[in-house]
Amino acid sequence: MDRVVDELGLVPEGGLMTLYFPCYESAIVFRVRSRENKGFEAFDYGPLPLPAGTPLPAYEGTSTTVPADGVLPARSYTRDALTFPAPAFMSTSVFDKNDVFRLSKDDADTLFHVRLFVHPPLVRVEVRMPSNVPQYGFQRRRASVGVDTLWIGARRGSAEAVHFPQVQTGYRFGNDAYWMDLRTFVRFVFGEYRVEVPKSPELVFDVLTKRAPSYWLTLPVFTRTDALEEVLTKCYGFPTVEGRPRLFKLYRADEREEALKDYAEIMKQLRV
Repeated sequence: MDRVVDELGLVPEGGLMTLYFPCYESAIVFRVRSRENKGFEAFDYGPLPLPAGTPLPAYEGTSTTVPADGVLPARSYTRDALTFPAPAFMSTSVFDKNDVFRLSKDDADTLFHVRLFVHPPLVRVEVRMPSNVPQYGFQRRRASVGVDTLWIGARRGSAEAVHFPQVQTGYRFGNDAYWMDLRTFVRFVFGEYRVEVPKSPELVFDVLTKRAPSYWLTLPVFTRTDALEEVLTKCYGFPTVEGRPRLFKLYRADEREEALKDYAEIMKQLRV
């Protein structure tokens, strides 16, 4: 099987990327037409954007304060998702100076594929898409989980996300260590992809039945939001059915003819 990612974990030009949306039980297949900044897609960002004096909640139900820029106090977490301000040299030219990876609605053919690495790897990380919406749950969402819960709902040391046009994706961080504050440092590996949806129902079916190679990423989207659905329908042109975006359903291998008909109807309306 062909390699679906390169040595950076990014999709090469001409490669396919499949984004699965749990809240719809459906997916989008993108083809990467080109990559901006090929060969220069990793950068050391610096400390977490946590200014000294910022109040943070603590796991014990109390509160604490950031002691110095970029330091995550022991037993604390960020209540709100953080975005990463653009470096000074590009702050006046990017779409949103307070979020270096945020894209405008006019960037419909562009995606940021972001891999975040935070040091020390003890740091807990949660992705929120959109940044203000809790997404993780346990036992059919009877319980809400995230970086603020100590059992599940977060990874350690790294996270992977896709940044769509218009939708702001954010990250929450936690330090559950009892014994020390953590001086943080963030490194990004990112792909700025120019994308299109393949217009071959056969290819999409082969990808979604795992017969054709594609990089798969399950998005942290377990709750429907207006912000994301606006991108799917207005930017990308996916039709709606009963008020929900109609993405590419995952059919069984023996449902090929039904799948091809469904995918062909969707593709007639796409704008990317």
